[in-house]
Amino acid sequence: MKREKHPDLKAVSQSLGMVFIVIGLLGLVPLLVSLFYNEDITPFMAVSVLPLAAGMVITRFYQGEIDLRVKHAAIAAALTYLIAAILGAVPFMYYGMGLLDSVFEAMSGWTTTGLTMIADVEAMPRSLLFWRSFMQWLGGVGVIVLMLVILAGTGSAAEKLYQAEARKDRIKPRLLSTVRLIWWIYLIYSLAGILLYYLAGMTVFDAVNHSLSMLSTGGFSTRNLNIESFGSFGIELVTILIMMLGATNFLVHYKVLTGRRSALFRDLETRSLFLITILGALVLFLKVPSLRASLFQAVSAITTTGSSSIDVTALGEFPKLAMSFMMMVGANTGSTGGGFKIIRFIIVLKLMAWWIKEKLLPEHAVITKKLSGVELTSENLQEPAVFLLLYLFIFSLGTLAFTYMGYPTVDAIFEVVSAQSNVGLSAGITRAGLEPLGKALLIFHMWIGRLEIIPVLVLAESILRIRPKKRPKEIL
Repeated sequence: MKREKHPDLKAVSQSLGMVFIVIGLLGLVPLLVSLFYNEDITPFMAVSVLPLAAGMVITRFYQGEIDLRVKHAAIAAALTYLIAAILGAVPFMYYGMGLLDSVFEAMSGWTTTGLTMIADVEAMPRSLLFWRSFMQWLGGVGVIVLMLVILAGTGSAAEKLYQAEARKDRIKPRLLSTVRLIWWIYLIYSLAGILLYYLAGMTVFDAVNHSLSMLSTGGFSTRNLNIESFGSFGIELVTILIMMLGATNFLVHYKVLTGRRSALFRDLETRSLFLITILGALVLFLKVPSLRASLFQAVSAITTTGSSSIDVTALGEFPKLAMSFMMMVGANTGSTGGGFKIIRFIIVLKLMAWWIKEKLLPEHAVITKKLSGVELTSENLQEPAVFLLLYLFIFSLGTLAFTYMGYPTVDAIFEVVSAQSNVGLSAGITRAGLEPLGKALLIFHMWIGRLEIIPVLVLAESILRIRPKKRPKEIL
């Protein structure tokens, strides 16, 4: 039997070809927006036509069934967000931003981070502002998840890609049914958010953009001062509601929408989300004079949305550190939020408690490790612990780099956590005048945070293993 050449390349390329096609189709939406507002369609023609053509060529060249392994899926997921950021940068470059700033903006969009290099967003064309919000909305559930919906992806390959994009929960037994349900719920909430924002006083354009970005826990705004610009308590309440919806597991949403309303309060992670939010708001209130602002910023931090109703850069060290901790913990699993994830945080706390208990009990005593009535396996316990170590190690390196560049330690901690947990709040470090190294570092933290580290490490390991074969030494 003839062995196929470069099976790894074929497996990854076929997946990326499908991603190109999906991004090309999605590029038609902002193109229609630019037509509606009578703005230049050229940048979105490029975003649509180029990836569509490339995707068709790649999928035609790499046809047939592929044996997609976990490794291939991880590499494809990691490359997907890099490619999406490069393609998404085209409109920003067209309107005068530099290459690095444009890639930064697009990566911030696709990863639902919300850090921005644009000083005056209100001066930007409406189609470009919509493109920012639209990228976040798509990135909230995931580019690969959307690809599975559009191209009706099924089978083991689809399953591996789904998991590689940091998603594991299943609403229905069939994967395709699960991703379709997720998107239906997402669409319903998006439309509801637009209506609520409009009723609260926003224009239709502002309502659409803020619903897309806040539900995706992205945080991009059409205003320079974000939600603070509106000065409306009603708009803040709507934003709090939408941010909490985005940070809640889609499985919980499904149960509530199908009549099981008690699921909202019976779910351990959802209860913990509310509890941490309340405690966080009270802690911030110790140093932030307004309880209203404290609640809003606590919700923004724990849901990893990154929206703001006050000037965050003006806060003292204590509120910044408190918010850094909330941003690090993050939202629920199976949501649009980022961060370490609440359930992992709970398991790590329980793991420490069990470890202490084992040391105090007799040598042969056995402790049953259960959470919400479910016994945890060694894998259930190891994964959060290892992930926490990786998260803290990468975060520490980034913080060291920014302190080396001369930024205050607290601000460096805040900015790196915000990028790595895909939040978008800034202590003032993120700006157009930031050093290129700083911009590149934040792009890296956004990228690795969205994919929950492992796919990026797999990609790095694969690149390092590709070395040219050594030629045999000639015998003299």
